[in-house]
Amino acid sequence: VGLELLFPEFLLAAAALLLPGTYLLHRNAQLCGRLAVATLAVALSATWVQWFGEGIVTPASFFGHLQIDVFSQLFKFAFLAIALVAGIVSLAYLGELPHRPEFFTLLLTATLGMLIVASASDLLTLFIGLELAAFSSYALVAFQKREDGSTEAGAKYLLIGSFSSALTLYGISLLYGLTGTLSIASLAAHDWDAGFSGALFVAILFITGGLGFKVAAVPFHAWAPDVYQGAPTPVTAFLAAGSKAMGFVALLRIFVVALGSALIEWQLLLAIIAIVTMTVGNLAALRQQDIGRMLAYSSVAQAGYILAAFPAMTELALGGAIFHTLVHAVMKGGAFVIVAAVGIAGLGYGVDGYRGLAQRSQLLALTMTVCLLSLVGIPPFGGFFSKFWLFYGIFQAGMAGQQWLLWLVIAGVLNSALSLFYYLRVIRNIYTEDPQGEALPFGGHTRYPALAALLLLILLIPLQYDYILTLCRDAAASLL
Repeated sequence: VGLELLFPEFLLAAAALLLPGTYLLHRNAQLCGRLAVATLAVALSATWVQWFGEGIVTPASFFGHLQIDVFSQLFKFAFLAIALVAGIVSLAYLGELPHRPEFFTLLLTATLGMLIVASASDLLTLFIGLELAAFSSYALVAFQKREDGSTEAGAKYLLIGSFSSALTLYGISLLYGLTGTLSIASLAAHDWDAGFSGALFVAILFITGGLGFKVAAVPFHAWAPDVYQGAPTPVTAFLAAGSKAMGFVALLRIFVVALGSALIEWQLLLAIIAIVTMTVGNLAALRQQDIGRMLAYSSVAQAGYILAAFPAMTELALGGAIFHTLVHAVMKGGAFVIVAAVGIAGLGYGVDGYRGLAQRSQLLALTMTVCLLSLVGIPPFGGFFSKFWLFYGIFQAGMAGQQWLLWLVIAGVLNSALSLFYYLRVIRNIYTEDPQGEALPFGGHTRYPALAALLLLILLIPLQYDYILTLCRDAAASLL
């Protein structure tokens, strides 16, 4: 096994460095955007070939800082696919903005950070990947600096993100002080019964607070509605799908692998956060009139469902959590692609802007409907299968001895039913209301490839859910 497994990372790093120079030579913003999208497509193809063509039989370690295994390849593929769709949509969304090359450079570096997080085998490398993605994301959120909403969202994201990074770093430093190592494998082998439980719990609190920001878990979620509403819509899709999944990758690496043997220290803490997160997210989403803010609070609730699997600590529950993380990324990213298309067409970003959408564009209406119903967990869509196996895994763990875990399943099912109300409000507007204003076109050749890829993914998930679940369970098994 050689360095060719790191080809996607090297390719993105090289492209991010060369893209500004390309613009200086050619002064062609469109060319730079297309080169960035082509780079992401090549990196995605390379990951596919490495994973499915050659296979990862045994984990490959690089320099003691990166590890390529089933788990890392699964999420590398997901991050690159998310970035590719965001890049394609951005080509149409940004038009000929003068700073467009910088946008795509930032998109590449943010994706590179996510790839590093997926493969990190020590906490320092994990933190560096998180920060590389975070700093690029801060700039992407504030990219439309002439719009007050974008600038304000970027400032809030930077301030709260910097605070969360400090919390994470302090928690990591406490773990290092307790054990003398940053290696995830060494932390997993550490005897946590030998004392220091008070200091360990403090470290867990700081890391939970820092990474809770990344996944928008309550009470660390306040940034999400403002940022999702104010950021350029392709960036919002990238954050809602990619950045949230990156946060869960970091949580899985730290809590399930590094601190799995210290389960008793954090099990109840994450269970409480999970229930509060899914409930607060859904209740807040009910009151929103802006589609971006509604989807932001929906993402908060989805974080609660995924966090509920952590206390169970079984292969099926964690496999279901990974499955739901990927399904959420596809569906939430897809929903924001539709939001971008509707916004570009001049219909605004309010829920009322979707009145009569089915009469304007059946394709957009159908895609949005499927994405929303999947987020609820309605059969036969992908979200039903991912939620079913997530909750069933927790249920099995509860019946095996820890019966209090059943409350997580009950809370998850009730909250899923609650979420149906605000999703149906949008769907009702799409199909039963008359369109307002002029019949505006939804043209744009660069947007339809992204929509076609999205529809393909949406159709593949329910058709191939057993295969995808097997991949996710294999990824979970590699962590345990």
